[in-house]
Amino acid sequence: MSANLTNPKAISDAGEKIYSRRYKTEYEQNHSGEFVAIDITNESATLGATAGETLASARAGNRKGLFHLIRIGHPGAFEVGFAHRHVRSDRIPGQ
Repeated sequence: MSANLTNPKAISDAGEKIYSRRYKTEYEQNHSGEFVAIDITNESATLGATAGETLASARAGNRKGLFHLIRIGHPGAFEVGFAHRHVRSDRIPGQ
């Protein structure tokens, strides 16, 4: 493992590389929308339905692991946005 263990970006990059090389093809076909925790210390992957469940299972399997969390088939593990219900329709272009 060549990732700097104190640098979150290096850990994330290592996790993405491992995921792309070992798991991406199968998981995106069979597990879209689920979460996967990639342990960069041993390149293992733990699947789960929620972020919390996935990380808890991964940590149970390797207490000393360093994990990168991915939501399969999504650009990020979590999404941030706003609800349209709080916007008046007269302020939306084309409405």
